[in-house]
Amino acid sequence: MMRRKSIAVLFFWIMALIIGVAGAANKIELQINKTLELGKKDLMFASIASVCEDSDSNLYVLDRMEHKVFKFSPEGELILTFGQKGQGPGDYQNPHLLAMTPKGQLVVADEMYNLSFLNEKGDFIERIHLDGRLAVGYIGENCFYGWIWREDNRSQVMVDSQNNVLKIFFQVPISAFSVSAPDESGRLVMFNYSREEFAPSLQFAHFGRYSAVGIGDKYDILILDEKGETTSHIRRDIQPDKFSKKEKKYFETDIEELGKERGWPRSVIRNLVKKIPDKKIFFDHVLMTEEYVFIFRIKSDITEETGPIPVDIFSVNGEFLGATHMPDKPLHISENHMYFVRSDEQDNLFLEKATYKVIQN
Repeated sequence: MMRRKSIAVLFFWIMALIIGVAGAANKIELQINKTLELGKKDLMFASIASVCEDSDSNLYVLDRMEHKVFKFSPEGELILTFGQKGQGPGDYQNPHLLAMTPKGQLVVADEMYNLSFLNEKGDFIERIHLDGRLAVGYIGENCFYGWIWREDNRSQVMVDSQNNVLKIFFQVPISAFSVSAPDESGRLVMFNYSREEFAPSLQFAHFGRYSAVGIGDKYDILILDEKGETTSHIRRDIQPDKFSKKEKKYFETDIEELGKERGWPRSVIRNLVKKIPDKKIFFDHVLMTEEYVFIFRIKSDITEETGPIPVDIFSVNGEFLGATHMPDKPLHISENHMYFVRSDEQDNLFLEKATYKVIQN
């Protein structure tokens, strides 16, 4: 009997050692060092929506509210500005995203339908119009990203320059974040309450030759090449975290206050409260470089405005490198830099540039 017990104990410690070694292999650190601040002295941003770098490490910053792009040297010297609100060549309606193509062309993507291509001097080259596609983005030379409203969901699609749908990726059912109720005339009206912590968001990221598409409640992110072909999957076999009673109460209070402010019927408020799930989604933000994919998870207590954000880091080939924490989410990550949107004591926005290094222990 003692011999069996000893063998069982020995087996337990061997398994614990194996698990410990496997866990140690997934420990990872991020070294981040601030190097530069843009927008605190010589200029002021009205908004900072997107950032990208070119092959010479020049920095492009999109001010969505001003409909302008600012180009800076690696040292932070303003080189030029271009763009304005309008519908002509080089004008933007609702710009939301920047990208740099392998040919060195800057892509300015509008929230609705248009992608404008420009050279390094800001000169207009061409515009691609993708009617009906929202939150459009660049994947490759003749494939582009967007999402569309369908009868019962929002769907991620890939289209060509003629706006033909090439692929459909992930879908968010409308029932996940909305309820319908009749208005005074009896017509059904949709009421939405979409919190990223539980209403899964459609995710898109692009850098260099690769793009990523995914949905927050499914830990299976597709990595695409320039032709839109899937080259790898970003996956973890884990379960989503549960909402605490405190967090659920936070959502209930938020829905109640929003409903009163907007004059929603009580039935709508009750039904939206019922939609609060027991578990969080996996992630609400994805960034990538040509080497790494950063998956920003939902923090442990969503009621806290600040607090560490868990981050899973993968190779672009799908290998899980490890998990760590960051104090906040960067707007953009390049091969050598991270960019964070900050505000000063007067709530003026500025951009912080930092070097980073991924260290595997």
